[in-house]
Amino acid sequence: MSQTLTISEHFRVFLNNVMNSHPTIDPELLIRVLLFELNLKRYVGPDIPHVNITATYKEGTDLHKKQEEGRDKYPIEITTNKWGDGVIFSGLMGVRHIEKIATDPDIVRITGKASPRHN
Repeated sequence: MSQTLTISEHFRVFLNNVMNSHPTIDPELLIRVLLFELNLKRYVGPDIPHVNITATYKEGTDLHKKQEEGRDKYPIEITTNKWGDGVIFSGLMGVRHIEKIATDPDIVRITGKASPRHN
C-alpha cells in the first residue's frame, strides 16, 4: 500500500536535497532566491533578485586577494565586510550565480539576504 506524503514532508525532502547538494550555502537563501526568480519572470525588469551574500573563508585566507579575484570574475560589487572576516558579494544574482561563487574551495559558508527590489 502506498503512502501519500504531506506538503511539509515534500518540502522537508526538497530542503534536505538542497542542503546536501550545496552544504556551504544557506538553504533558506537558495530557496528565497529561487522563489524570487520564478516570480520576477511575470514583471517588467530583471528576472533575478538583488542579493547580498557574505562568503566566509577558511582561516588564513587572503580576503583582499579573494575580493580582487571576485571583481575579475563577476560583474557585481565585491568588498570585505567591516569585521574583516568575510567577503560581501552584492548585486543581481540568481541561484546559478551563487552556486558559481560557492565553487571556491576556500569558502566555508555562504549566508545572505535577497530582495526582489533592484534599487
